[in-house]
Amino acid sequence: MVIRKYMLNLKLLTTISILVLSTLLPAISFGAPLNDDAASWTYVNGNSWGGNYNPQTQITSENVDKLEVKWIFPLADNSNVPAGISMLEPGMGSATPPVVIDGKVIIQTNYQRLIAVDAKTGEQLWFKDYEVNLTDAEERLPVAYNSFFLGQHIHGIRAWTAGNAIIQSGLACDFYGVDLDSGEESFHVNDLCVDVPGNLYDYQQGSVAVTNIGTYDKGNMFITVLPGRMHGTIMEQGDFRHTTIGVDMTSNNIVWRVFSFPPHGVLTKDWALQECDVGWFRDIPCSTVAAQAPENLEWDWARPNEPPSLYGGVTANWGMLVVDEDTGYVYTNTGNQGPYIYIGETPGPRLYGSTIMAIDADNGQRIWWSQPMPRDPYDYDCNWGGFLADHASLGKVYVKACKEGLIHIWDAADGTPLNIIDVVTEQVARGQIGASADIEAINGGIKYHLMNPLSNYDMRQMLEPVGSPYCSDPCHMYPYWYNGMFSTDMSYNPETGMMFHWTQTMQRILLKQPDPPWEPGTSVSQGESPGTPINTTLVARNLATGQEVWTWYYNATWIRSHIVTSADLVWSGFNDGYMRFLDAGTGEVLREINLGANLGQIGTTTGQDEDGHQKIFALLITGSSFGQSNSGTLIALGLEDRAQAQVVTTTVVSTSRTTITSTSVSTSVSTSVSTSTATLTSTADASTTTVTSEVTEEVGLSSTITYAAVAVAVIAIIGAAVLYTRKE
Repeated sequence: MVIRKYMLNLKLLTTISILVLSTLLPAISFGAPLNDDAASWTYVNGNSWGGNYNPQTQITSENVDKLEVKWIFPLADNSNVPAGISMLEPGMGSATPPVVIDGKVIIQTNYQRLIAVDAKTGEQLWFKDYEVNLTDAEERLPVAYNSFFLGQHIHGIRAWTAGNAIIQSGLACDFYGVDLDSGEESFHVNDLCVDVPGNLYDYQQGSVAVTNIGTYDKGNMFITVLPGRMHGTIMEQGDFRHTTIGVDMTSNNIVWRVFSFPPHGVLTKDWALQECDVGWFRDIPCSTVAAQAPENLEWDWARPNEPPSLYGGVTANWGMLVVDEDTGYVYTNTGNQGPYIYIGETPGPRLYGSTIMAIDADNGQRIWWSQPMPRDPYDYDCNWGGFLADHASLGKVYVKACKEGLIHIWDAADGTPLNIIDVVTEQVARGQIGASADIEAINGGIKYHLMNPLSNYDMRQMLEPVGSPYCSDPCHMYPYWYNGMFSTDMSYNPETGMMFHWTQTMQRILLKQPDPPWEPGTSVSQGESPGTPINTTLVARNLATGQEVWTWYYNATWIRSHIVTSADLVWSGFNDGYMRFLDAGTGEVLREINLGANLGQIGTTTGQDEDGHQKIFALLITGSSFGQSNSGTLIALGLEDRAQAQVVTTTVVSTSRTTITSTSVSTSVSTSVSTSTATLTSTADASTTTVTSEVTEEVGLSSTITYAAVAVAVIAIIGAAVLYTRKE
């Protein structure tokens, strides 16, 4: 009897534990991103796969009206900048989305100071200045400190959990780690630009090289990028050879290099053919071009029997390096192909500028690449960050948007294009912009010409868009390349399969460019604004189908702050000083908080303090523009005490009715179409919407209890039952 009762009790409790855990535990995924937890925001775009997603469940549509300011942390000015970098005249404020880890909030100022703040109290824990003598570095290293990027802004920092460090790029072709607990330097990797094979020119060291240093923990490797800086202004010398680098974490030795520009001064006929079998031009395989028009790929960046052009270059990787620990693949994107708009001196597709690529970090081999705009004359690189997703129907995919308005969804393993979405067509359909924006200029509209890799004229002969068969002089063009159609990183919620992004309207009039030879400092990207309005639409899109689910129109200006997706909310900061929270399923504005300063330039983040309380962190800036702020303030929002207690404790059931009054904007857009330009006018009427909803307090398990704790509790119950039965 004792044995039988023991077995029955054990069987019953085991069954109960399995049923309980089956409702709590998600499906096990061996390819999951790192740092995918509610407490942290360790990368520029959230976790190691990007997407600006946090799985927190404390701040929701039911209690977003209970958010309040918890603390503010004003940033000091740059009066105490280390002497070694004062020659750069660095700016003030900060432009890095706050990193959240272990109850700390960490930012980096534009004058190269890392600051750690207690997420609970807003008190400074430590700070660390980057100290280097740039005069000595310029004498010792192949670097030059005359780039117009210097001292402007830093795109982002990141935390490295395995190394307990914040990792940041330096200013002397280096990067370094700062201990999360002490604020002291824990490692430093130096001299990455020394003896780069095939490079003849100085590294134009800037402060926006890349938003983060990648880490591949399984392979014991850092991944970083030394980019070129060629844009639309002619330099005194050629551009540095764009290089992606794998560095051993233990020895700090370089393990491999992947180049995105051919070797300087060397006759290289087959540059664009060497990895053609793994590449795509949008949905056209490179192998198809090699078979049908090989002359379009030969002598890339060069005239026949000449070395690559002195004017050519590949610029910075603006987005976050995404690393898949499961496969060892690194996903990254290069910046524009220089120079633009005049491209007559650099024939060929200009690989690997404006290119998305996957690199095998185990051996330093490019696995696949995609160049959406070959021989891009418009500066239509695929700026900002992409994200990796393991989707139930699509499989593992990498998703990235490019400035011209194309969203690409690639098979993450081999780069096969699964879907290409043209958002310009959608903008016209919803009335956000005039119809001529969706028609190529040669046919009476203002849309760009989609460069064709099978066209010899496009790949070898074209000098510039202005005066070409594709555009008149002057050339009205849509969209403008300044941040392009997508003003910032896209976001993705893996729980719902929904992605969120901005689409903005900006136009440009291209002017005739000066013909070579050019003096250093000459601009070959001259143009002017047509004076049309700028507006932005927030789009929610089903990743599997590519279809829009809802849109929300913002009749003001472009937004650089990324969208955070979390629980049943999406939110972002805006240039008008508001932080707006929308229902993720419907796009309804649930809450607007006026914080009195520009919030639309730097992405907000979310994480937990030492008590497990979820907070939202944002940087308020003042000044003329992003990266040029005169000052800055780090701010924390959190739930008011009673609302916070409801989401982190076990309570009895009680239902209350809460009335939320929010201001929403309804718009009507009228368009006027002409053969050379599009005119956009809009009207916006403010309306007040009252939403009454039932708020039920949480019952049972706290949302902060971990699955491991639940498992331990079940095991403890079983153990107790065993002891009790044995006593019988």
